[in-house]
Amino acid sequence: MTASEIIQSYCVTVNGGSGVLVNTMTKKYSYVLTAAHVIPDKQEDLVVHDYKGKPLGVLDVIPQNLPSQEMIKANPQLYDFAILKVDYQERVSQKCLPASDLSDRATLTLVGFPETERESLDPIKEYTGHKISVANELVIMNLDGIPGIETIKGMSGGGVYHVKDEIPLLIGVEFQMDNSRQEQQFGRIQCHSLARFEEIITAHSSAPMIPAYLECFSNFRDKIFSFNVDDPNNVSALKLELEIAADYLISKGLLPPYKVMEQYHSDLLVDSKNLGELKTYELWVAYLEFLVISVLIDGSNNADDAYLKSLEQKRRLVYTSDGTNWIQSLEYLLKTARRLLSKNGTLIVASPDPAAKVLPKDSQLERVIHNISVVPTQGPFTAIDSIDSFESAMLASYTLTHLEGLQRECVVKIEGEYPNLPQGRSKSDLLREKINEIIN
Repeated sequence: MTASEIIQSYCVTVNGGSGVLVNTMTKKYSYVLTAAHVIPDKQEDLVVHDYKGKPLGVLDVIPQNLPSQEMIKANPQLYDFAILKVDYQERVSQKCLPASDLSDRATLTLVGFPETERESLDPIKEYTGHKISVANELVIMNLDGIPGIETIKGMSGGGVYHVKDEIPLLIGVEFQMDNSRQEQQFGRIQCHSLARFEEIITAHSSAPMIPAYLECFSNFRDKIFSFNVDDPNNVSALKLELEIAADYLISKGLLPPYKVMEQYHSDLLVDSKNLGELKTYELWVAYLEFLVISVLIDGSNNADDAYLKSLEQKRRLVYTSDGTNWIQSLEYLLKTARRLLSKNGTLIVASPDPAAKVLPKDSQLERVIHNISVVPTQGPFTAIDSIDSFESAMLASYTLTHLEGLQRECVVKIEGEYPNLPQGRSKSDLLREKINEIIN
């Protein structure tokens, strides 16, 4: 698809205005971003159609109590934005860009349904132009050809894009012309940046929009395996082998991060309530490292959906942005392993702890397993007098390790061994051997 075809495929009508479809971190619904003033006072009168004229079911409006049209008109920069929850649209794979990342005079494109064109054979129109300014999440854009308000009327709520390398990146939503007096309303428009919509999503505890970098693991490839060694030359060949492996996996059908997130969601996290961590860049760097290591251990030729399914009960990665010593959460992690893994499974923790231990001590494990496995007697004062031997054996079968600790143990501590391998033996062979000594 061309950039224009992609842009237009996400364009919708919202009654007399326009809107733009975006994907969310849930399969329960998708979002339509739009201008609040195009939403009728009676929400039962709300009608949304996609770019082909197919009606979309509206599930909810955020915020639910929209300001009055008088308030919106008086303070459009404060109130003229809204989000519609619509029936889930699987096809949506919207890519976004923060407005603050736009360069000076960056080219921009406004897309929507002008009122004057809605009955034509070509109802969706695009107007190109450039950025004038970005301040306080308000984007001012100049439109080529200096169209007047009557020309673009009906495009309010339409998406504004920056096209880079033929990839359209959504940066905001148009809501009005830039001048207050009608006779001056030519060529300049105001747009709310995506940050405005993210604010109301967060305030209403709704599912976040999917960041652009979650579209492909190639966005994280350059950050993987940053071994903190004394001499980077010692492990440069190993790092190259692992990066080539990552490239190969990506080219052979590795699911994009947002699809992995949809499948496993809170099971990717140490703290399942902290869903904001699913958007954390570091999580997906760690997950790509985890997949490369897993493929290395298993001798797999790819990491497609079938391979991920095969890993589900054998080996998992869980992430936390908390840099506290991971051993402190040993009981919780063992319970997580019990919930997610089969016997002899491996749970790998990723967190920002550069000094993380690779394994807990046996005595620590035994104590925690004993506490988990205790079966209290009945009565007003429970007593510890029985241990569930089956449960204890299951918990004892798991391997719990830390991703950073694993890399330090298997690479950093022995960095001098990698340049001195016999001819014909790859660096990744030694890494596999060392990892297998820990993950058995």
